[in-house]
Amino acid sequence: MNLMLVSMMTAILAGCPFSKSEVLTEEQLQSLVNEKFMSPQIRKLEVLPPFVNVQLYLETPTLILEGDFQPLGFRFNGTLDADVFSDYVEGGITDPIPFGIEGTANLEYRPDDRAFFFSDVKLENARIDLDIAMVETLIIDQLKKALRQELGSLPIIPLDEGDVLYRKLGSFPAAAVVEQGRLVITPKVSES
Repeated sequence: MNLMLVSMMTAILAGCPFSKSEVLTEEQLQSLVNEKFMSPQIRKLEVLPPFVNVQLYLETPTLILEGDFQPLGFRFNGTLDADVFSDYVEGGITDPIPFGIEGTANLEYRPDDRAFFFSDVKLENARIDLDIAMVETLIIDQLKKALRQELGSLPIIPLDEGDVLYRKLGSFPAAAVVEQGRLVITPKVSES
């Protein structure tokens, strides 16, 4: 009994960051994203020379656990304003144009923002549902460059003070890593 009490006290005094780890399955992670991501996210990007403002409407992303110690996979769908292309299309385009992007990124918690963000974003695939090859080729590369930076500043999972995950992480930054097919979120507790 005394040994168990000493072990518990040692763990409490040491801060035991592993006791604060949160483990999520892919389904639980996606459910959290579905609940917390503010959709649609409206983003303005500068693309194409000369710089043209493009307004994007990003829907809730799908996150995929790729493999142990690998970045998360992600997919975003959305639309972009079509008036950018009016000079290239006879009669103009008035409807929003669907687009999609896929890539990988790490997920990290930033306590000052109370949210999880992507870091080390790599875009692997982007598509615009537009039947104008020249315009699509021109904008895809520019869109990828602009989105790579924008996705790093986009709160993927904002948390409220009442959230269980927020109470576990508190004011500590946290990293998320895939282990054994699950996402393990561990606070980065500074050792003093």
